[in-house]
Amino acid sequence: MRIKYIVLLALIILIGIVGFQTISRFTEGRSYYFKHSDSTNLSNESFGDVRLHDNIHHPSFVEEYGIPLSREDNDLYDYYHWKGGLETASVITGKEKGNIVRLIIGEVEEGVRAKSSLKTVKGIAIGSTKQDVMDSYGSNYYTRTEQGVDIIGYVDHKLRTTIEFWLVEDGKVAEIRLDDTNID
Repeated sequence: MRIKYIVLLALIILIGIVGFQTISRFTEGRSYYFKHSDSTNLSNESFGDVRLHDNIHHPSFVEEYGIPLSREDNDLYDYYHWKGGLETASVITGKEKGNIVRLIIGEVEEGVRAKSSLKTVKGIAIGSTKQDVMDSYGSNYYTRTEQGVDIIGYVDHKLRTTIEFWLVEDGKVAEIRLDDTNID
């Protein structure tokens, strides 16, 4: 009889641990994965000459990309689509207005984003394989799923930066996101 209670108690504890981890993943969102991944150096990461925290109003950015092709309003950030297949999310107000907190390159989406020739600093582009990503960025990655898409990501804890590779069914990169970890 005593063994049954011990087994029941162990089972309850196990269910509690699994349930807590599931709830943590849900409530913490992307940050859950960042906290549970080893750091990868992303200090040189950029898409072309554009880096996180560059400003879309800076003369060199304006000279390279001109005016945005389109804009999507968001409560926290403005998303802009630029020539060459680049998409940015930037701060809307305050002294950091225009600072880029997310860079995206990807395939055509509703006719807005052109297929990009941009690459990461390690040469990963749209159409690269998951194996290409792992060979270039290493084994300190996390995996997650969003909107039914498998994602492999890397986090730089020191710089508070992530890079995520969104993979389509055949294991090829369809989108790449370089983010400040504070972005939702």
